Amino acid sequence: MTAVELVFHDDLAEITLNRPERKNALRGQDWSALTDAALQVTASPARALLIRGAGDAFCSGFDIAEIEPDKTDALAIIDSLVNPALRALRDVPVPTLAAVTGACVGGGFGIAAACDITIAAESARFGAPYSNIGIMCDAGLHSFLRDTIGHQRAAFMIFTGITIPSRAALDMGLCSDVLPDSDLQEGARALAKRLATGPTAALRRSKHILRHVADPDAALDAEARLQAEVFATEDAREGISAFLSGRRPTFTGR
Repeated sequence: MTAVELVFHDDLAEITLNRPERKNALRGQDWSALTDAALQVTASPARALLIRGAGDAFCSGFDIAEIEPDKTDALAIIDSLVNPALRALRDVPVPTLAAVTGACVGGGFGIAAACDITIAAESARFGAPYSNIGIMCDAGLHSFLRDTIGHQRAAFMIFTGITIPSRAALDMGLCSDVLPDSDLQEGARALAKRLATGPTAALRRSKHILRHVADPDAALDAEARLQAEVFATEDAREGISAFLSGRRPTFTGR
Protein backbone atom coordinates (compact mmCIF):
# COMPACT_ATOMS: atom_id res chain seq x y z
CA MET A 1 0.00 0.00 0.00
CA THR A 2 1.39 3.40 -0.97
CA ALA A 3 1.44 6.61 1.03
CA VAL A 4 -0.23 8.62 -1.75
CA GLU A 5 -3.99 9.09 -1.60
CA LEU A 6 -5.98 10.84 -4.35
CA VAL A 7 -9.60 11.91 -3.96
CA PHE A 8 -11.86 14.19 -5.97
CA HIS A 9 -14.25 16.68 -4.43
CA ASP A 10 -16.34 17.92 -7.35
CA ASP A 11 -13.91 20.06 -9.40
CA LEU A 12 -11.10 19.86 -6.82
CA ALA A 13 -8.54 17.05 -6.73
CA GLU A 14 -6.70 16.43 -3.47
CA ILE A 15 -3.54 14.41 -2.93
CA THR A 16 -2.59 13.46 0.63
CA LEU A 17 0.90 12.20 1.45
CA ASN A 18 -0.07 9.79 4.20
CA ARG A 19 2.84 8.29 6.09
CA PRO A 20 2.87 10.45 9.19
CA GLU A 21 4.95 8.06 11.29
CA ARG A 22 7.86 8.86 8.91
CA LYS A 23 7.05 12.56 8.40
CA ASN A 24 5.52 11.46 5.08
CA ALA A 25 8.89 10.33 3.73
CA LEU A 26 8.27 8.67 0.38
CA ARG A 27 9.60 5.27 -0.64
CA GLY A 28 10.24 4.37 -4.27
CA GLN A 29 6.75 2.96 -4.69
CA ASP A 30 5.27 6.16 -3.27
CA TRP A 31 7.05 8.33 -5.84
CA SER A 32 5.62 6.10 -8.57
CA ALA A 33 2.18 6.45 -7.02
CA LEU A 34 2.60 10.23 -6.92
CA THR A 35 3.39 10.21 -10.64
CA ASP A 36 0.26 8.15 -11.30
CA ALA A 37 -1.88 10.43 -9.14
CA ALA A 38 -0.67 13.58 -10.93
CA LEU A 39 -1.32 11.97 -14.32
CA GLN A 40 -4.82 11.02 -13.17
CA VAL A 41 -5.48 14.63 -12.21
CA THR A 42 -4.24 15.81 -15.61
CA ALA A 43 -6.56 13.36 -17.37
CA SER A 44 -9.54 14.25 -15.16
CA PRO A 45 -12.03 17.15 -15.31
CA ALA A 46 -10.52 18.58 -12.10
CA ARG A 47 -10.00 22.33 -12.22
CA ALA A 48 -7.46 22.59 -9.37
CA LEU A 49 -5.23 20.34 -7.26
CA LEU A 50 -4.42 20.58 -3.54
CA ILE A 51 -1.51 18.60 -2.05
CA ARG A 52 -1.15 18.18 1.69
CA GLY A 53 0.65 15.96 4.18
CA ALA A 54 -0.95 13.89 6.92
CA GLY A 55 -0.05 14.59 10.53
CA ASP A 56 2.42 17.29 11.56
CA ALA A 57 4.58 17.37 8.42
CA PHE A 58 4.21 17.99 4.72
CA CYS A 59 6.94 15.67 3.45
CA SER A 60 10.49 14.91 4.53
CA GLY A 61 11.50 13.74 1.06
CA PHE A 62 12.82 10.38 -0.09
CA ASP A 63 12.94 7.83 2.72
CA ILE A 64 16.67 7.55 3.40
CA ALA A 65 16.09 4.18 5.07
CA GLU A 66 15.96 2.84 1.48
CA ILE A 67 19.35 4.31 0.56
CA GLU A 68 22.74 2.59 0.81
CA PRO A 69 25.29 4.93 -0.82
CA ASP A 70 27.65 2.17 -1.96
CA LYS A 71 24.82 0.03 -3.39
CA THR A 72 21.89 2.26 -4.32
CA ASP A 73 21.66 3.34 -7.98
CA ALA A 74 21.02 7.07 -7.49
CA LEU A 75 20.61 7.69 -11.22
CA ALA A 76 17.89 5.07 -11.49
CA ILE A 77 16.05 6.33 -8.40
CA ILE A 78 16.09 9.99 -9.38
CA ASP A 79 15.62 9.53 -13.12
CA SER A 80 12.89 6.89 -12.97
CA LEU A 81 11.08 7.65 -9.70
CA VAL A 82 11.60 11.17 -8.32
CA ASN A 83 11.89 13.26 -11.48
CA PRO A 84 8.86 11.74 -13.24
CA ALA A 85 6.71 12.61 -10.20
CA LEU A 86 7.97 16.19 -10.10
CA ARG A 87 7.48 16.60 -13.86
CA ALA A 88 3.97 15.14 -13.67
CA LEU A 89 3.06 17.56 -10.87
CA ARG A 90 4.61 20.52 -12.66
CA ASP A 91 2.74 19.61 -15.85
CA VAL A 92 -0.73 19.39 -14.30
CA PRO A 93 -2.40 22.02 -16.51
CA VAL A 94 -4.68 23.52 -13.86
CA PRO A 95 -3.64 25.49 -10.75
CA THR A 96 -1.86 23.43 -8.08
CA LEU A 97 -1.50 24.35 -4.43
CA ALA A 98 0.65 22.84 -1.65
CA ALA A 99 -0.52 23.19 1.98
CA VAL A 100 2.65 22.89 4.05
CA THR A 101 2.87 22.21 7.75
CA GLY A 102 6.00 21.13 9.61
CA ALA A 103 8.85 19.62 7.60
CA CYS A 104 9.01 20.47 3.91
CA VAL A 105 12.52 19.36 3.09
CA GLY A 106 14.46 17.58 0.40
CA GLY A 107 12.17 15.88 -2.06
CA GLY A 108 9.21 17.20 -0.10
CA PHE A 109 10.41 20.73 -0.82
CA GLY A 110 10.71 19.68 -4.45
CA ILE A 111 7.05 18.61 -4.43
CA ALA A 112 5.95 21.97 -3.06
CA ALA A 113 8.20 23.75 -5.57
CA ALA A 114 6.52 21.86 -8.41
CA CYS A 115 3.20 23.42 -7.40
CA ASP A 116 2.06 26.88 -8.46
CA ILE A 117 1.25 28.19 -4.99
CA THR A 118 2.48 27.18 -1.53
CA ILE A 119 0.57 28.13 1.61
CA ALA A 120 2.52 27.48 4.81
CA ALA A 121 1.59 26.97 8.44
CA GLU A 122 3.50 28.82 11.14
CA SER A 123 5.24 25.53 11.95
CA ALA A 124 6.47 24.99 8.39
CA ARG A 125 10.19 24.62 7.78
CA PHE A 126 11.68 24.63 4.28
CA GLY A 127 15.09 23.25 3.42
CA ALA A 128 17.41 21.27 1.18
CA PRO A 129 19.53 19.60 3.90
CA TYR A 130 21.23 17.08 1.63
CA SER A 131 24.74 18.28 2.54
CA ASN A 132 24.02 17.37 6.17
CA ILE A 133 24.13 13.71 5.17
CA GLY A 134 26.93 14.07 2.62
CA ILE A 135 24.97 14.04 -0.61
CA MET A 136 24.01 16.56 -3.30
CA CYS A 137 20.77 18.49 -3.58
CA ASP A 138 18.27 17.20 -6.15
CA ALA A 139 14.44 17.23 -6.66
CA GLY A 140 14.74 20.26 -8.94
CA LEU A 141 15.79 22.50 -6.06
CA HIS A 142 18.94 23.92 -7.68
CA SER A 143 16.96 25.67 -10.39
CA PHE A 144 13.94 26.46 -8.22
CA LEU A 145 15.97 28.10 -5.46
CA ARG A 146 18.26 29.95 -7.88
CA ASP A 147 15.32 31.33 -9.86
CA THR A 148 13.25 32.15 -6.76
CA ILE A 149 15.73 33.60 -4.28
CA GLY A 150 18.87 34.20 -6.38
CA HIS A 151 22.26 32.53 -6.57
CA GLN A 152 23.62 33.84 -3.25
CA ARG A 153 20.79 32.67 -1.03
CA ALA A 154 20.27 29.47 -3.04
CA ALA A 155 23.93 28.57 -2.61
CA PHE A 156 23.75 29.38 1.09
CA MET A 157 20.72 27.12 1.62
CA ILE A 158 22.12 24.27 -0.47
CA PHE A 159 25.70 24.39 0.81
CA THR A 160 24.84 24.78 4.51
CA GLY A 161 21.72 22.58 4.57
CA ILE A 162 19.88 25.05 6.81
CA THR A 163 16.10 25.05 7.12
CA ILE A 164 14.10 28.25 6.80
CA PRO A 165 11.12 29.02 9.08
CA SER A 166 7.81 29.92 7.48
CA ARG A 167 7.95 33.69 7.99
CA ALA A 168 11.44 33.93 6.51
CA ALA A 169 10.32 31.69 3.65
CA LEU A 170 7.45 34.09 2.99
CA ASP A 171 9.81 37.06 2.92
CA MET A 172 12.07 35.20 0.46
CA GLY A 173 9.23 34.20 -1.85
CA LEU A 174 9.36 30.48 -1.07
CA CYS A 175 5.68 30.50 -0.12
CA SER A 176 2.72 32.78 -0.84
CA ASP A 177 1.15 33.08 2.62
CA VAL A 178 1.55 31.92 6.21
CA LEU A 179 -1.42 30.88 8.38
CA PRO A 180 -1.72 29.61 11.95
CA ASP A 181 -1.41 25.83 12.03
CA SER A 182 -5.01 25.51 13.17
CA ASP A 183 -6.20 27.44 10.09
CA LEU A 184 -3.95 25.98 7.41
CA GLN A 185 -6.03 23.13 6.07
CA GLU A 186 -9.26 25.12 6.01
CA GLY A 187 -7.56 28.16 4.50
CA ALA A 188 -5.68 26.19 1.87
CA ARG A 189 -8.76 24.22 0.91
CA ALA A 190 -10.81 27.40 0.63
CA LEU A 191 -8.24 28.86 -1.77
CA ALA A 192 -8.06 25.61 -3.73
CA LYS A 193 -11.85 25.56 -4.06
CA ARG A 194 -11.78 29.17 -5.21
CA LEU A 195 -9.29 28.22 -7.92
CA ALA A 196 -11.38 25.17 -8.83
CA THR A 197 -14.43 27.36 -9.41
CA GLY A 198 -12.53 30.05 -11.30
CA PRO A 199 -12.30 30.74 -15.06
CA THR A 200 -10.37 27.56 -15.79
CA ALA A 201 -9.64 28.26 -19.45
CA ALA A 202 -7.98 31.55 -18.51
CA LEU A 203 -6.09 30.07 -15.55
CA ARG A 204 -4.76 27.15 -17.61
CA ARG A 205 -3.39 29.55 -20.22
CA SER A 206 -1.85 31.82 -17.59
CA LYS A 207 -0.16 28.77 -16.07
CA HIS A 208 1.22 27.79 -19.47
CA ILE A 209 2.83 31.22 -19.88
CA LEU A 210 4.22 31.24 -16.34
CA ARG A 211 5.69 27.76 -16.72
CA HIS A 212 6.87 27.70 -20.31
CA VAL A 213 7.38 31.19 -21.76
CA ALA A 214 10.49 32.89 -20.36
CA ASP A 215 11.24 35.45 -23.06
CA PRO A 216 9.34 38.74 -22.49
CA ASP A 217 8.52 39.29 -26.17
CA ALA A 218 7.37 35.69 -26.54
CA ALA A 219 5.18 36.21 -23.47
CA LEU A 220 3.53 39.25 -25.07
CA ASP A 221 2.81 37.23 -28.20
CA ALA A 222 1.46 34.33 -26.13
CA GLU A 223 -0.80 36.65 -24.13
CA ALA A 224 -2.33 38.08 -27.32
CA ARG A 225 -2.86 34.67 -28.90
CA LEU A 226 -4.20 32.94 -25.80
CA GLN A 227 -6.39 35.87 -24.75
CA ALA A 228 -8.13 35.59 -28.11
CA GLU A 229 -8.91 31.97 -27.23
CA VAL A 230 -10.17 32.96 -23.77
CA PHE A 231 -12.46 35.65 -25.20
CA ALA A 232 -14.36 32.87 -26.99
CA THR A 233 -15.17 30.98 -23.76
CA GLU A 234 -18.45 30.89 -21.84
CA ASP A 235 -16.60 32.02 -18.71
CA ALA A 236 -15.40 35.21 -20.40
CA ARG A 237 -18.94 36.04 -21.44
CA GLU A 238 -20.22 35.25 -17.97
CA GLY A 239 -17.49 37.25 -16.22
CA ILE A 240 -17.99 40.38 -18.28
CA SER A 241 -21.77 40.13 -18.07
CA ALA A 242 -21.61 39.71 -14.28
CA PHE A 243 -19.27 42.67 -13.94
CA LEU A 244 -21.56 44.93 -15.96
CA SER A 245 -24.57 43.71 -13.98
CA GLY A 246 -22.90 44.19 -10.59
CA ARG A 247 -23.18 40.52 -9.58
CA ARG A 248 -20.74 37.73 -8.77
CA PRO A 249 -19.90 35.52 -11.76
CA THR A 250 -20.51 31.79 -11.81
CA PHE A 251 -17.77 30.12 -13.79
CA THR A 252 -18.18 26.62 -15.21
CA GLY A 253 -14.70 26.13 -16.59
CA ARG A 254 -15.94 26.26 -20.18
